[in-house]
Amino acid sequence: MGKTAFCFPGQLQERPIFNEGHSLNRDPRFAEWLENVSRQTDFDLIHFCFKREEAGVNLKLQMATYLLSMFHFFRLQAEGWVPDILAEHSMGVYAALAAAEAIRFEEGLFLTESIGRLLERESASSRETMGSIIGLTYEEIATVCQELEDHSISIANYNGSKHFVISGDEVGVEKAIASALSKKAISASRLSFNVALHSPRLSGLRQEIDGLVNDIEIRSPKYPLLNHWTVGLLKTEEIKGFLSQEIGQPVYWDRCVERLIREGVGRFVEVGQGSTLSKLIRWINRDVETFSAGDWF
Repeated sequence: MGKTAFCFPGQLQERPIFNEGHSLNRDPRFAEWLENVSRQTDFDLIHFCFKREEAGVNLKLQMATYLLSMFHFFRLQAEGWVPDILAEHSMGVYAALAAAEAIRFEEGLFLTESIGRLLERESASSRETMGSIIGLTYEEIATVCQELEDHSISIANYNGSKHFVISGDEVGVEKAIASALSKKAISASRLSFNVALHSPRLSGLRQEIDGLVNDIEIRSPKYPLLNHWTVGLLKTEEIKGFLSQEIGQPVYWDRCVERLIREGVGRFVEVGQGSTLSKLIRWINRDVETFSAGDWF
């Protein structure tokens, strides 16, 4: 089977619902873990809210994504799973760093909320969004972006040879979606994000993010960690710089998967709720094993 990679997904697209029959509610470790978490944050995962103030849905989804990824990681550890390498997609980097013990769990929680609030502020002052396009090649997507250069549309996520996410202003993204459909894209739709993640538009946040990570002690990662931007292994001394810049840089997920396979990874475990990355990996290469921890337990 080869090596095993733990892959940490970016933001959930839908609110997780923990009804009475949910599998996590049958795990006594989940209730205990949530009780511990509730003492460290005012975010209530079960009720999907902040206890003391209201916040936007995207920030809540970011918090839920981090917490669920970390719970599934701890659960995998308890079952004896040991990864050979970690990989992360977009804002999954905070959970990946915490899992690698490069930062503490509490610090990952702090970064998730703090950077999420910066993005929430940005979304309130601009009309931006993201869109998913499936079925067109890179060259065709690049042409769509060039045709709308007045809107500064850029490719945010390279998820596969014919699966891309674009970022930009709302009008430009809507026009790009219409253009993609006219070029016979399999699907093209707007995502729930209200900010242009992983685009040059967010490079201006670098100084503020520098301030957030400045006082965090970075430790040597326990596991090798492949990052989504340079597609290289993150060195301890590079982590703060990466965190301050990556939000304005694209996610090269296809290249990450291809590199991992070249280096002998044959099993990919999505460490989170849902199977977004698992599906992307199967589209990139159907010969590897992949599954989601959220579906497996």
